Amino acid sequence: MSSTRITAAVAAAALLGGLAPMALPTAAAAQQANGITNCDAPGGRQRTGAIIGAVIGGLAGSQISDNERTLGAVVGAGAGAAAGSYIGCNQQRARQDARGGDYRTTANLRIRSGPGVNYRQVGSLSAGQPFSAIGSQGEWVQIAGGGWVSAHYVTTN
Repeated sequence: MSSTRITAAVAAAALLGGLAPMALPTAAAAQQANGITNCDAPGGRQRTGAIIGAVIGGLAGSQISDNERTLGAVVGAGAGAAAGSYIGCNQQRARQDARGGDYRTTANLRIRSGPGVNYRQVGSLSAGQPFSAIGSQGEWVQIAGGGWVSAHYVTTN
């Protein structure tokens, strides 16, 4: 395989693998956890799956394409990233189900009505307090009782 094809495959994989787990900022897409662009379970397997899928898909696409190797690498990387992202999200969901979503806080936390500091406070959790999570969005964890807390101050039980 020539260095040009490897470079094109790696560049496409890095671009698509890095972007696939992050949905473009549209309100409808951000709220929908479809497993490809957004995952409703905490963990890093979705991003890892997207990157691995993009690399494998890019390499396979460049080998399959006869005339347009670069295009094949880009299309293969996109398809691989989407498939890897979906599989990674499903693994995150399975891990969450197996654990029962049990977490605890590492500091006193404010419970917000949405995933961000710009949402109003609807409650609080004390340091070390256990809770169950039902999803996540970015750096925020959705708790089972309703509301969101920062993932930076949450650990597994």
